[in-house]
Amino acid sequence: MRIYLGAGLLITLSIMGQNRALAQGTPQGTPEQQQACQPDVMRLCGNFIPDVDRIVACLKYNEPNLNPACHDVMFPYVPEEPKPKARPKAKPKKKKAEPR
Repeated sequence: MRIYLGAGLLITLSIMGQNRALAQGTPQGTPEQQQACQPDVMRLCGNFIPDVDRIVACLKYNEPNLNPACHDVMFPYVPEEPKPKARPKAKPKKKKAEPR
């Protein structure tokens, strides 16, 4: 039974590491990223092992309860691209008074 749980956890952590890596444009997550959520998976979502989709959903649902390392894996900071600056509006040209 322990091997089965370990295999499910390994698959989950691998996928979570890859999700973050894909967001960052790298081919795969590091072992540190993959292991960051292991305690939270066991503590919060162990009853969903080996269902990877449900474990990931459980971790996202439990965002406020995640340890900081797991939170960084599940919710990576992705800076927004700077918005273009608004151009100042051109002042309307004054019409010349027509001679009478």
